Amino acid sequence: MRQVCSGGFDLNVEFTEQKLRELAKLDGAIILSKDLTRIVAAGVHLVPAGDLPTAETGTRHRSADRTAQATGVPVITVSASMSTISLFLDGRRHLVETVPQVISRANQTLATLARISQRLGDLLDQFDILEIGEQVTLRDLTHVAHRLELTRRLSSEMQFHLDLLGVEGRLLALQHADLGLTFEGLGELLTADYAGHVSSREAFDLTTLGNFSPEELFSGQLVAEHLGFGPNANLEQHLTTRGVRLLTNTGRLPRPLVAKLVDGFSLQELFGASVSQLMELEGVGTRRARQIRDALLRITDGA
Repeated sequence: MRQVCSGGFDLNVEFTEQKLRELAKLDGAIILSKDLTRIVAAGVHLVPAGDLPTAETGTRHRSADRTAQATGVPVITVSASMSTISLFLDGRRHLVETVPQVISRANQTLATLARISQRLGDLLDQFDILEIGEQVTLRDLTHVAHRLELTRRLSSEMQFHLDLLGVEGRLLALQHADLGLTFEGLGELLTADYAGHVSSREAFDLTTLGNFSPEELFSGQLVAEHLGFGPNANLEQHLTTRGVRLLTNTGRLPRPLVAKLVDGFSLQELFGASVSQLMELEGVGTRRARQIRDALLRITDGA
């Protein structure tokens, strides 16, 4: 960094917001340590090589762009007249948004996420009915996978906004966390229910949809293929659920108990099982068997 610096004052003091604000009143650049904990120098004149390529026209921005290229470290410029903050790195200029601008975009993303989450919830309600009636098709599963991937992308974008906002986004973070409960762990539960229909459990991987373009995500055939059902899969083929999602989410049963139930019974057998039949499972007594029957009633009543 020293090779592009001229003049200024060596400080080497602890970084604080107050010190930065006062030193910004000086002409010239402020140099921070790599870990951003100390102010190394202030009032510095930046003199990078003039033959470095840049598309910038203003003197300050041209110097910042060339300094970033010469040193490999980010350089920030502040324009009071234009009310903009720019970050230069690797020959590119990134405009730093203000807090109100980020909050506005975050609110838009949150509103969209709320709508998509509501549609996912409605779709899962219909999916519950299909699973109970053993009427799920591969097309139904691709619809759920598609909607789940949309919510995941929007949630990831929302988290990016929250990271930018820090403490300014605490209220938005609470709303985001509440919406996240709609699809939390859903991918894992769908895998547990339907991975048995493909050649291997590893082939049923919902995360592969993250590489899809929006157009590809709307293609049921492509989604089915990447879930391990192969090219030209029959979207009308019927699939049978193991019931893990229903028993966990709707029935509100603990995961270890759910695993024991789906290993011992099919979902339809569970609906018809008596308390005495349930008690034949290891570790299931009268109280736990009645808890299971209550959970199954909640599932059918909800559907």
